[in-house]
Amino acid sequence: MPLFRSRVVVPIIASALLTTACGTDATGECTGTHLGAKVKWPIDGERSQWIRYGSGANGVTGTWIDLSYTPKGDAGLTEFGVNIRLVNGAAVNAGPETVALANEDARRLVPETDSLVVDWLAHSMGRSSSGSTTGFPETSGVPREGSVTLEAVTEDLAAGRYVYHYGDGSELTCTFNVPSPDRAAGWLGGDVDDDDDDDD
Repeated sequence: MPLFRSRVVVPIIASALLTTACGTDATGECTGTHLGAKVKWPIDGERSQWIRYGSGANGVTGTWIDLSYTPKGDAGLTEFGVNIRLVNGAAVNAGPETVALANEDARRLVPETDSLVVDWLAHSMGRSSSGSTTGFPETSGVPREGSVTLEAVTEDLAAGRYVYHYGDGSELTCTFNVPSPDRAAGWLGGDVDDDDDDDD
């Protein structure tokens, strides 16, 4: 039996204007419970990106927050994350905005209409998989509901958290603070908090 469902097609994001940044990486982690077990999964700082002007393989252009976390083998997972597509020119400057995520036919989460979030595209990888698999892990299934809170969306960074509520009572909160490649490389000046407080 395959470990994952493959239902949501996640575009492979390629930024036309931005290149891989060196310097400050994204920070964040997933904490809470998954399948009833307590977890703490660090963000993959090098693979998580804030892409203001990018395009996917299907030709869709837009604004993306591309997030990957490393579950370290929990529930057979080696990667867990999401691609969040925002409306073009999305900005959050004056306080957080929360968007509800509804379970659509036990297949995927969809953002509420008329919000900054256009698409919610989960992705994951298991130890037995040959590569990334789109959608949610079969072990946990699609959360019964969720939400994403955007605390800051600017030219410099995208920051916030998303929360999954599962049918078994588990709850997972994933935080992210992703500087733009320009800021991460130090081209815009200023300091970025690069503290790594991850304690195993």
